Amino acid sequence: MTDRPTSIRLTVLDDGLFVRTSEGGIYPRAATFHRFVEAVARHGPFGRIRYLVPVADLKPRERMPALDPVDASLLDVVPTAHFSGIADYALRLSYLSTRNWPIIDRQIAASDLLWLRLPASNGLLALAAARRHRVAHFSWIAGSVRDVVAAQARGTLAGAAARALARGYDAVSNLAAQSGPSITLDDELHSSIVSGHEVELTRAAPAGPRGAPWLVAWAGRMAPEKGLDVLIHAIGLLLADDVDVSLLLVGDGPARDEIERRAGSLPADRVRLAGHVGDRATYFELLREADVFALPSGAEGMPKVLVEAMAAGLPVVATDAGAVDAVLAHGERGVIVPPGDAAAMARGLRELLGDPGRRAALRAHGLDYAADHTAERQAERLVAWLQSRFPDLLWPA
Repeated sequence: MTDRPTSIRLTVLDDGLFVRTSEGGIYPRAATFHRFVEAVARHGPFGRIRYLVPVADLKPRERMPALDPVDASLLDVVPTAHFSGIADYALRLSYLSTRNWPIIDRQIAASDLLWLRLPASNGLLALAAARRHRVAHFSWIAGSVRDVVAAQARGTLAGAAARALARGYDAVSNLAAQSGPSITLDDELHSSIVSGHEVELTRAAPAGPRGAPWLVAWAGRMAPEKGLDVLIHAIGLLLADDVDVSLLLVGDGPARDEIERRAGSLPADRVRLAGHVGDRATYFELLREADVFALPSGAEGMPKVLVEAMAAGLPVVATDAGAVDAVLAHGERGVIVPPGDAAAMARGLRELLGDPGRRAALRAHGLDYAADHTAERQAERLVAWLQSRFPDLLWPA
């Protein structure tokens, strides 16, 4: 009689891009989802979780990523062939799928449960392997690629190609959702990476305005769908209306050059581009300097940055995109404005900056929400959900 395994063998498929140093450390370029997977590893009976992600070797003169390395005691990173984005994957589809299929198939065959973070370029390969080996699987659907593409300004040919690719990625997500249990991220279950310690540090910090000028913060990946042109325009409208305000942008991404160009329309002392900040303590210190957080996105799934802003004690003005309305409780936890409307964003910021009582109330509501949606709490919720959906797996008593 063979011994039963002492833990559930969980494999995660993700598209986050990672690099490997000459010493063997695995570092994310900008991804953070693996931090939530690490929290799940701490709270569930999974041992070391296999983590299937694209990994490239760090070049000799290439800058080290700013983020901390993957915790090798929690995640066993299994490298798949590296690519630089959806378009690159599509152009090299035959080569990448040929390289990745045996890796993905072998790892999933040795698993009890597969976690598909979708949309993902290798999603169809992983789904095929799970069905081939009859491995239980579930989908973690972060949003629609079509919504992202729709929010981007593209030329006719590029736009048509992007929409076709988006339909393919979303079709795989839909197929996976029909094939097994799925989670479409919402205000209750999502991949938070906020810690309880970060929330408590904010609670202990002094609240209230720091004096003129008001500071509006944004953080995230600088991409066309994030609406930073709208936010910069809104800040310009406020300045033209004699509102003493400045803007802090934290992050990096493919649209950074364009954002820097647009930011040049504001007075130099009214905008600061902090770049990507990998250290969590420094990141939260920057956010806590602000008075309000703005999220002007044209497309979102479940924006984790809103939870981070709340954990930093910031009242939020955000566009009605993706799960924003649910996270902000239809306006109870923040101000919601239409996407793509700089005048509406400016009005929302002006009204909130002029109402200290509302800012204090939103700070309190936001901190309570963040405290209830830390990585630890979300990992507990996910493990409970998995137990209810996959009762035949070897869960501890």
